[in-house]
Amino acid sequence: MRITQLTVSCNFSETSSSLQELNQVPSLLQEYKSCLATRKFDEAKKTNKDINYLITNEINATGEELLSFARVLLRAGCIEESIPVFLAAASLFNKEGYLMGMSWCFSGGGGMHTANWRMIARDVTMKEVVKRHVIPLMHDVKNQMLEMTSVSDKDKCFYYMSLVLGYIARSEELVDDDVAANETRRKGANYGGRSKRNVL
Repeated sequence: MRITQLTVSCNFSETSSSLQELNQVPSLLQEYKSCLATRKFDEAKKTNKDINYLITNEINATGEELLSFARVLLRAGCIEESIPVFLAAASLFNKEGYLMGMSWCFSGGGGMHTANWRMIARDVTMKEVVKRHVIPLMHDVKNQMLEMTSVSDKDKCFYYMSLVLGYIARSEELVDDDVAANETRRKGANYGGRSKRNVL
């Protein structure tokens, strides 16, 4: 099963893709959104794990295909539903040993930071969701990147500093957590210095 010919409807009633064949995935995405709406963060985290397992193990897709799917969801206004798919894409990129791909899942041009910004722009009360649920998940992926052994240290430092920590810090600023954002930027600067020395 592949997802390259994906079309998206936010209610998934007319979705034409392999995801529709996996009947649990659209319903789990909606369940995930419901958990966020009711601030049931423990349940949301569990549902995200279920989605991640189904997508990464039962769909024959690459990290890039999942990233494209997540961005389609985001453009269609399915903001909350895009989060687990970005995370699943990061999981596949991790398996592929593709650090740059993992960093794309954070990006402000169509990644988790963009989803955070759009959620808050639509409803300011979603700051709680971003702060208590999404940002910790972003940190989890960042930690997975640091544990990768298939890339050189200088590459880890560069991407960790310039892309990932920068987007996490921006999301922390969105929720007015300036202390966390400053600490994240400080760590990014430390890794950036290491990267510059290694490259030069």
